[in-house]
Amino acid sequence: MKRWLYHITPAPFVSTAAPLAPPSLATEGYVHCSYAPLVRESAALYFAGVDVVVLQVDPTRLSAEIREEATPRGPMPHVFGAVEAPAIVRVWTLAEFSAAPDQR
Repeated sequence: MKRWLYHITPAPFVSTAAPLAPPSLATEGYVHCSYAPLVRESAALYFAGVDVVVLQVDPTRLSAEIREEATPRGPMPHVFGAVEAPAIVRVWTLAEFSAAPDQR
């Protein structure tokens, strides 16, 4: 069963054909992601007061390795490479995501 990944990034997000490679990829070696139940908590913790969007990522469309790693808040998925544009299947505002049914 596929489990969606979510990456939070400051708004606005301009979709391009280029892969998504946020600064964490260069500094930590991976792209931070969350599962649906922790998206709002992650946004509040790391992006308080910042207008953000939530990128819904299809893990079956990624060529990079995905590792689920233990964190103080529970298991989190990390993508060890850039996120190819076709893997980003939807861009949500945080309000849209919060109002939507569970996206797992």
